[in-house]
Amino acid sequence: MSDSGRERAFVVDGLTYRGIEWGNPAGPLIIALHGWLDNALSFSVIAPYLAQFRLLALDLSGQGHTDHRSQDATYHIWDDVPQLLGIVEQLDEDAVVVMGHSRGAAIAVLLAAALGARCSHLVLLDGMLPTPAEESAAPQQFVQAQRDREAARTRRRRHFTEVAGFISARVALGFSESSAKLLAPRALRPHDNGFELTHDPRLNHASAVKLTAGMIAAFYAGLSVKTLVLVAEEGLRLRAGLDGSLQAISHLSECSVQRVPGKHHTHMEEGAEIIATKVVSFLEGASEGATAEETV
Repeated sequence: MSDSGRERAFVVDGLTYRGIEWGNPAGPLIIALHGWLDNALSFSVIAPYLAQFRLLALDLSGQGHTDHRSQDATYHIWDDVPQLLGIVEQLDEDAVVVMGHSRGAAIAVLLAAALGARCSHLVLLDGMLPTPAEESAAPQQFVQAQRDREAARTRRRRHFTEVAGFISARVALGFSESSAKLLAPRALRPHDNGFELTHDPRLNHASAVKLTAGMIAAFYAGLSVKTLVLVAEEGLRLRAGLDGSLQAISHLSECSVQRVPGKHHTHMEEGAEIIATKVVSFLEGASEGATAEETV
């Protein structure tokens, strides 16, 4: 595991985004986006293996130490993109690498699309755009989002008397004990008689609108960035049946899809060094010419 890194903060559109930076301040910039209800510390295990890069892991809105959105706002996967673009502007870099895990990978695809030529490489860790929704499910999806919002008015925030309770809850969700401990400092804050979760409960709500297969295909078709997709052998491919999604993303003009050992959070666990080695090789050009058919 790396040292604590350098704390960073950016104010965009009245929201303060916080994160952690590791590595070489003069190296190529990697913006790292964590998964659902994780935080910037999820990249602290992989950080030492990427020391030649400037790795900036951000807490996405409503998670970790970053501000919650206003009460009238939502947490769709595209909602962070305007502020992330603002952070890139503040960093004043000609080119950036965008890396994301799980939900952060979906956001990374959208950010790469918005950045255009300024995104030099895209790295997706056991995630991509969500499984497409059927058009016929749109009314039900929309109504569920309204029901979730209404139910939240009476739902109490979750509390833990000690950190061990949080760790046990995360282990029950499939985390290793070590990765649950790793996230705790930014996932919890002191509360009366213990701790409460830092994340905004609205992150548990259904999205009002989901992307269809045609929309997802259009996003991928519009990308020309070099892309590396690392799929955990025991991750979302098994849990969520990603074969259709993998087939869709493999149509990118320069995309390498490769398997890595471990479960969904393998970049925080046993697969960290292997993943880092693949990322370094990809960013330094050694993986050019690989195709999805050759690597899956």
